[in-house]
Amino acid sequence: MLARACHRFVTHIRFSSMATAKSLPESSSGYESPSEESGVVTEFRKKFKYFKARKVEPDMSTVISLRESDPSRGVECSADFGSSYAPSADELDSVGLKPVEEWTCTTLKHRPGLYVLTDLFLASAHLTWLKRCLLEYAEPPNVTNLTAHHPDLEKGVFQKMANKLRWATLGVDYDWATKVYPEKPRAELPKEMKTVARIVSNVLGLGDMNADAVIVNYYPGKSTLSAHVDRSERDLSRPLVSLSFGQSAVYLTGGTDLDDPVDALYLQSGDVLVMHASQRLVYHAVPRIVKDRKFEGEGCSKELVDYANNNRINITIRQVD
Repeated sequence: MLARACHRFVTHIRFSSMATAKSLPESSSGYESPSEESGVVTEFRKKFKYFKARKVEPDMSTVISLRESDPSRGVECSADFGSSYAPSADELDSVGLKPVEEWTCTTLKHRPGLYVLTDLFLASAHLTWLKRCLLEYAEPPNVTNLTAHHPDLEKGVFQKMANKLRWATLGVDYDWATKVYPEKPRAELPKEMKTVARIVSNVLGLGDMNADAVIVNYYPGKSTLSAHVDRSERDLSRPLVSLSFGQSAVYLTGGTDLDDPVDALYLQSGDVLVMHASQRLVYHAVPRIVKDRKFEGEGCSKELVDYANNNRINITIRQVD
């Protein structure tokens, strides 16, 4: 059974050396795109700046809602997955997933291979996953953006430096400088991450997934994630499985070129976005966090609930080999 320590009511990166780690600023997301940082005006850059803007609020009606079908935009919500895979009730409950018969998958007609499973997690699981991200996944020996700059920070990362936490890696640790994964994992992924990825991939009919690497991104209210492509995994036939918790996000998805058309999607807590096939190597980014969710927790610290009410966390699960 999923731990019920937190209930909601009412409503990669290990560096090959310390020098490599220090090559990134302490607050860096690690995803800065050279093309975007160069100042070249591309279609993606224009959309990113538009939704990032604070002085002039963007028109949020242009963001695609994933909760209902919209034929005019090619958006379809369906509960028909075309798969006979049936995870057990115990397996689903162990990671906080709803029964498969309650799942809804949103697809875009012009983006085959992009799936968003909306509100996939039980209400009681949101804070449980957030708690893991803050109190377990950000702890040593997992590597975070703070590792090189605070080598004496051994335990209590959330309690001591939550406002500076930006990313953590687990499993096969990505080298941000070389953009290459090592041949062997530093450690096994937590079982719950492997289980979620395997269930989601199989239910969608994408085949089995043996996840071995994860990047956790921590988003304060005004933070962003630059345009990038996840292309370093050696097996690109496997999907990326991305979990969202906490506050919502405007998520941009483009093409293989920064001048390709860009769609803005609205991702909310409990959503799972999957990139596969032709959508596996497209540019994507997060230009804006939207505070629209109120959590209240029984059994959780005030600090953790406050974090959930002001920040977003994203867990991207991968299979390197």
